[in-house]
Amino acid sequence: MYLLYNNASYLMEPIRKLMQSLRTALRSNPQTLEFGALRLMEGLADMYERSTRTVAKPEFNIDSVMINKEDVPVYQTTVVKRPFCNLVHFTKENQKKEPKVLIIAPVSGHFATLLRDTARRMIPGHDVYITDWKSARDIPLEEGDFKLDKYLTYLIDFLHHIGPNTHVMAVCQPAVQVMALAAIMDEGNDPCMPASIIPMGGPIDPRVKKTQVNELAERYPLKWFEKNFLTFVPEGYVGAGRRVYPGFIQLTAFINMNPDAHYKAHIQFLEDKILNNKAGVEKHTTFYDEYLSVLDMDDIYYLETVEKVFQTYELPRGIMKYKGCSIDLKAVRRCALLTIEGENDDISAPGQSFAAHALCENLPRKLHGHHLQAGVGHYGVFSGSKWRSQIAPKIEEFIKKFDKDIGSHYKC
Repeated sequence: MYLLYNNASYLMEPIRKLMQSLRTALRSNPQTLEFGALRLMEGLADMYERSTRTVAKPEFNIDSVMINKEDVPVYQTTVVKRPFCNLVHFTKENQKKEPKVLIIAPVSGHFATLLRDTARRMIPGHDVYITDWKSARDIPLEEGDFKLDKYLTYLIDFLHHIGPNTHVMAVCQPAVQVMALAAIMDEGNDPCMPASIIPMGGPIDPRVKKTQVNELAERYPLKWFEKNFLTFVPEGYVGAGRRVYPGFIQLTAFINMNPDAHYKAHIQFLEDKILNNKAGVEKHTTFYDEYLSVLDMDDIYYLETVEKVFQTYELPRGIMKYKGCSIDLKAVRRCALLTIEGENDDISAPGQSFAAHALCENLPRKLHGHHLQAGVGHYGVFSGSKWRSQIAPKIEEFIKKFDKDIGSHYKC
């Protein structure tokens, strides 16, 4: 399957080069683009080239942030390196002591740079870290496979590096892992357990309100997913021979979930080209340059996720294990919990994250918080104008309330 995909890409290369040449020729003469028909032609060439190429992993490109109307430089450093993931730290010039925040990006097709807007919004008032997951196609076979146990071990190691009193935000898929993490570390009296956890639009209990994602997982046995979606990385990649769930299949699944929206977005792009709406064109290209950049998932982790999260619901049923020991959310007693959901989320429907509160039945009521954001879908939970203006302030307020270094209302 992977080889067929690569061969198809190679066969399209001549046409892609032709479209690149056409686009370059049209852009090289600004007077040419004064005509709407030629702008449409340039847009079509650009759309074909972007849609058929393999997009490399983007950069975060967070070079500065605005603080008190001043542009403050930001520096990105990889502080912990692991075979499947690096821990990235964003520091500001003249960094002050601020609440520490770890953003856990999902391993579900896109790179962590999809959370660029999430990180950029949190950096001005916080000391921000993020998990930067690698594509399995770039990881040598000798590094072994990647399982839920290894994922949780990575997170614990990262928190030990960052230190006590860290607030953990988990976007989408890792909402499950952050709940498990809180139970493991709280039960073990780990001094580096999170001060708060903030699962955002994640499938903590998909049984509450099922979406297409949940229904698909329930419809077929695990063997069906293994047979139809897993393939081997071909020669030419560092991870040649590794079995993976390829990013291009995940991307196809994403698009097929809501094809009308993508069709309308591309029609709007062409209209913006004709009307010379540069802001609309830039918004479209920025989004799709990121959206079309995907990573491959290790086969074991993919199958574990399908089975344990979407088929057998191990976390909410209390049967999920870490290193052979059961993960019991009743053990969460000291870690503040804020759940964030989007009203129109069609991937992790409202209620799936909120279910965490009932599962953490021994957590004092004053440590619970929830925010349902009106008018946003899945991506609006962590990106876009409502994320920046309405959701992020709720998170900042919650973090401030339970941060022990800045005079919190609650002491562990």
